[in-house]
Amino acid sequence: MGKKKKNKTPKPIACESISVKKNAEGTDVRTVAPKKYRFQTPDGGADANTTEDKSIAKVLLPAKIEKAIVEEILRHKKLSDGLGPVSKKMSAKKLTDLYMALSDVGFKHEQITAAMSNNLGQGGDLHSALDWLCLNLPDNELPAGFAGTFLEEGREDTKEKVRMPFREEQRTEDAGQRKREPDPTKEKAKPKSPKADVKNWILQYAEAYSDEEEEEQLEPMQQEEVTDPTEYYLKLTAQLLDAKAAASLAKQGGDKKSQTEAGREIARLTREMAQVEEHPDFDPRVKEVFRGDEVREDGSEEVTAASSEKRKKKEKRKQTQQEEEEDVGMFNLFAEEPASSSSSKTASTSATPKQDVRSFAYSQKNWTGKSPKQFLIDWCRKNLPKTAAPKYHKTEVRGNWKCKLIIDRKKEPPLIVKPDILTETTMEAQHVASVLALWNLAKTTSIHQLLPPPYKELWLEWRDAENKAKEEIKTEENKPRDQFVAQLLKKLKLQSPSEGASTDQGTAANNEEVEESWEDHIGNVDERQSTSKAAPGSTSKPTVTGATLRTIMQRRQKSAAYHEMLAIRQALPVYQHRDTILNRLKTSPVVIVAGETGSGKSTQVPQFLLEDLVMSGEASRASIVCTQPRRISATSLARRVSQEMAEKGPGSKDSMCGYQIRMESKQCPTTRLLYCTTGVLLRKLQLDPKLQDISHIIVDEVHERSVQSDFLMVILKNLLLLRHDLRVVLMSATVESAKLSAYFQHCPVVSIPGRTFPVQVHHIEDVIEQTKYVLDSDSPYAMRFESLAQEEHTTVSVTGKAGQTKDIQVSWETQDISTLDESGLDPDSYSKRTRQVLTRLNWDRINMDLIMELIFFLGEDSSYRSIGGAVLVFMPGLANIQELYELLQSDSRFPSSKYRILALHSVLSSEDQSSAFEIPPSGVRKVVIATNIAETGITIPDAVFVIDAGKVKETRYNEMSQLSALVETHISKASAKQRQGRAGRVREGFCFRLYTKQQYESFKSYSPPEILRVPLEDLCLHIMKCDLGSPEDFLHQCLDAPQVNTVRAAMNLLREVGACKAEVPTLTPLGEHLAALPVNVRVGKMLLFAAVFGCLEPVAVIAAAMTDKQPFIVPMGKRQQADAAKKALAIANSDHITVYKVYAGWEEAIDRGRVAETSYCYHNFLSRTTLLSIKDVKNDLIRLIQSIGFDDGLKTNSEPSGDAKGSSHSHVHTPGDVLEISKFRAKGPKFPLTTGNLALLKAVLTAGLYPNVAKTSYKKRMEGAPESKKICLAETTKGSVAVHPASVNRELLTNGWLLYIEKVKLSRVFIRDNTLVSAYPLLLFGGALAVQHREKLITVDEWIKFQAPAKTAVIFKELRNLLSSILVKKLSHPGLKIQDEKVIQLMMELIQSES
Repeated sequence: MGKKKKNKTPKPIACESISVKKNAEGTDVRTVAPKKYRFQTPDGGADANTTEDKSIAKVLLPAKIEKAIVEEILRHKKLSDGLGPVSKKMSAKKLTDLYMALSDVGFKHEQITAAMSNNLGQGGDLHSALDWLCLNLPDNELPAGFAGTFLEEGREDTKEKVRMPFREEQRTEDAGQRKREPDPTKEKAKPKSPKADVKNWILQYAEAYSDEEEEEQLEPMQQEEVTDPTEYYLKLTAQLLDAKAAASLAKQGGDKKSQTEAGREIARLTREMAQVEEHPDFDPRVKEVFRGDEVREDGSEEVTAASSEKRKKKEKRKQTQQEEEEDVGMFNLFAEEPASSSSSKTASTSATPKQDVRSFAYSQKNWTGKSPKQFLIDWCRKNLPKTAAPKYHKTEVRGNWKCKLIIDRKKEPPLIVKPDILTETTMEAQHVASVLALWNLAKTTSIHQLLPPPYKELWLEWRDAENKAKEEIKTEENKPRDQFVAQLLKKLKLQSPSEGASTDQGTAANNEEVEESWEDHIGNVDERQSTSKAAPGSTSKPTVTGATLRTIMQRRQKSAAYHEMLAIRQALPVYQHRDTILNRLKTSPVVIVAGETGSGKSTQVPQFLLEDLVMSGEASRASIVCTQPRRISATSLARRVSQEMAEKGPGSKDSMCGYQIRMESKQCPTTRLLYCTTGVLLRKLQLDPKLQDISHIIVDEVHERSVQSDFLMVILKNLLLLRHDLRVVLMSATVESAKLSAYFQHCPVVSIPGRTFPVQVHHIEDVIEQTKYVLDSDSPYAMRFESLAQEEHTTVSVTGKAGQTKDIQVSWETQDISTLDESGLDPDSYSKRTRQVLTRLNWDRINMDLIMELIFFLGEDSSYRSIGGAVLVFMPGLANIQELYELLQSDSRFPSSKYRILALHSVLSSEDQSSAFEIPPSGVRKVVIATNIAETGITIPDAVFVIDAGKVKETRYNEMSQLSALVETHISKASAKQRQGRAGRVREGFCFRLYTKQQYESFKSYSPPEILRVPLEDLCLHIMKCDLGSPEDFLHQCLDAPQVNTVRAAMNLLREVGACKAEVPTLTPLGEHLAALPVNVRVGKMLLFAAVFGCLEPVAVIAAAMTDKQPFIVPMGKRQQADAAKKALAIANSDHITVYKVYAGWEEAIDRGRVAETSYCYHNFLSRTTLLSIKDVKNDLIRLIQSIGFDDGLKTNSEPSGDAKGSSHSHVHTPGDVLEISKFRAKGPKFPLTTGNLALLKAVLTAGLYPNVAKTSYKKRMEGAPESKKICLAETTKGSVAVHPASVNRELLTNGWLLYIEKVKLSRVFIRDNTLVSAYPLLLFGGALAVQHREKLITVDEWIKFQAPAKTAVIFKELRNLLSSILVKKLSHPGLKIQDEKVIQLMMELIQSES
């Protein structure tokens, strides 16, 4: 015997599988790997083993929901246009293979034909055929493993069994009777009765058959009541043989009573056997065993010629019924006495009444090998060593001979063969019988090659006859299949050409309609503004002639307001270069304008172009677009230019200047100069890749090197090769002009000097020295003494009473902390107080106290009090702006009569922002708090004092979490210089830097280009959206090309979240929507599904915390109290949902007043600044989702309350007032954290965070085992991890799946911010599903496994397809309310049912 081969796991019939391959660079590339759809059937049952694996969770669908979902799926399939075009290479072989694959699984002919007819005509394949069967057939007609309900352990199998008609007592009596009856084999020791051997074999076979089926029996008690029909028939056969033996003994003994009882038992058993024979699961071959035994019932060893002829005639009368049993040996099921009759019929060459007489003579010259008889004897001696030699019984038939051969096998029933072929000699008859015996014993071998030629030909004759019979049976069986395949193939070939063409045309038309209607909706919130948001010069807007525009401009140029503004314009440095810029632009398609801050290039260069086009009469066909990196820059510049042109405002009647930003647009038919954000222009590119309606493009603030500006420059560089009429102006404020010029084929550069006054610079040491600022020891801006103190340690031996000594640890400070000086300042120039303050200052926090002291000092000190002008404070982010704003408003030193406190940020309304540019009344100091947008993009005209905090928030990519986040970092020297220059616009200014001169020297000269430090997923989405080819190839053309691995990582992430297809760089429906969202793709996907499932506000809060930081803080020495507070707030085994619970509680505390809010944050160890930041980001995210047509079912619209909609200068400030933006509240009902809603939140989190999944496992501690430290461990695809100690799940002990944001490596690898999720979210929003039908397994991305029937897996797959189709529908109908779709309601019901 060879080695036992391991059973191969059957290959799954998968909906789609994603395989990960390594490319040349070693990067994972996910590709679609089609499966082979033929099961490799293993030995033994594969079903039972899976259900015994307790570690694999079971997935069940509620029957009511399952029925509703299936009905909805089938309804959508009826409405769909099909699965795709029919393959042009369709062949009969492919159809036959598909038919056989379905047949091998266990489907019937009628089911297979229905499935293939309903799917292949619509472009389907084996996947869709299987899906169709699972969805359209009732559970009781599906093969094992396909049923819609999972069979749990202990439940009764659905396979139909035969009920035993007799009772337990009757079976016991029969057994006793058989035990008391004499054994007929003992009466005749030699020869052994064939009847007894067959009976024993039947009993042995029944026992073996029962052993093989033992695994399928679910309970021992059921074995007594339910059995297989074949097994039951064998038991009845054994009982019938006993009854016949008893009847024979009674007849011999003259016992008529016993003979009558035996006859009744025989009749009863015969009736029962006839009933069992009609059962569909009965094996008819077993019946022939018993019939063959009846033929030999006389038990005689020597059969006379007459009896042989009589039996032969009887067998011929049954020839028709026995034809199917001629090749019993081929089934390899019964290699015993029944084979003699069946095989002899196989060997016979004619079924006519004539006798088959043959001569097998051969000469010794032609053959020198063994004779068949000797070969059989040697074969039995070798392969059946404990078996007696074969016994030959020769019979004469009318002068000819035939032979009966018996081989008594020890462990098997005897083999008895008796060929029908007659020979001329007795030896030839024995040889023929020997060949037939060898045929039955070793048919599959090549023994015939070692036989004499006549007997070899006889062997081959039998083989050919058997193969012919098999072929005829196979042909007859396959006749319905072949007819169906031929008809279906003819039908498919007829419909393929016409339908394929119409399908392609329809798809193209549909895609065109999708893009147009979808992109028209981007950025539009108010439908009333939709008509005014088209690009200038578009065909949708009334045409205005060049003469009309010239008339309008000439009329305005005659006004006094125009001449007043013209005088101011002419004083700007850039105005002196007007003719130079226009002349260069006429001779070169690209011109770079390099002007320092304050030169006026952002307002004047666009006006130069507009005035030149209008006055020359070319404005009717012209359209100028000037891009800005920020919304506030676009709106403020548009207002300024409109004012200089003597217009009533952007977008007003006959206005030639307008603006368009996200969610706001001011344009009219005469608009020819449009200020917009870079993102708006990029989205115009998605509509019109050649920008045919635009004649001039001005890209401002190129020096900032944002991702969008670098992307736009690549677009423009390629576009200039196609459009020779396009003119491009690049405006920069730094010295990178030479690099830009070389990038654009060494285009001309116009350099413009700035116009600034001298600015005095004071660093923080000077500020502290002048203001005499004192840093209290308990100040939040001071470092703790523990972090400053330096200690020495030693061990001292102390002798006590009775001379006993003990060691004591002693520590002391090496220096006096109060005199500690690590400032590095010159003691002769700066006081001791200043040096100690710098030493103890906490540089991680922006010192709001110092800023307030400085502002107050500027208003009170005699050196600065008389200097008029505004104070411009640079802060890193909105949360810092809010904090300082509210501190100033609540401080009595800054009354509204002397100070006007204003905030400048893009989230404020346009009216609020415009107040920052107004000049306050005399005697009122204006304080403007802004971020880095005030560096170059906008100008505060009366700014004289600048307070620079030295920090900025930049987008950085976290490789662990694959998320981008705003990180607070130091500014560059270039930014510090830009901020300094803002103070010298109108007169000599002053710049106060809140960092030391030494720190300034350590700053970087320039900030690196954003494209080199941020993730590129959003950019890759835009590249695919605009059909610009491969993102890798496109980004290689950038001014500073990112690394190839970074681009590939971005593409892999897009494939993981389902934004683009695995095999080609093409967007999916989800990717089409994500391309319209300027956020991280994971966050964007979460927000989209949150809007779909009606939980936008909580998910927006969670997403805001992901992109910023957690609101929990741990004060020094209060770790236990902080952990206890967080544990008390924990909910649903989720760090993410706990954050929302904390946020919702904070908003409720705000409603109760400032004291309640402060108390809530203090007792729960929460950072109010972080919560404010989360709130602002949350509101922005909600507005983003609403801007692309998605709305939350709860309608959580964020709107300002009260007078927040008015301008800020009309608001009367009171002590304790807060910044108006912080008054934005979510209108409508709150999101209650019910059990069902928690399940929805977890499902949406799965959509965004997958594949960041870890599997947790828990085993109960055995009694007596030492208790280990509680820590939650988990397994990921890349190794084991532990839950972070700061997580609410750090002591989680359960089996399940954890979603996480990132992995961090400290003492070990930890997963941070995680959530425990169940099966439904992973099956709905996880990776590729693969179905293993017989094993009742669903796998997600080949490693997450669940036990479930195939039908359940198909339902989840179809739900995914329906969700994708709804997103496609949303593309073509932006106003569609997705929440009203029946599919979404069913999915919500399904998700909530699992809770």
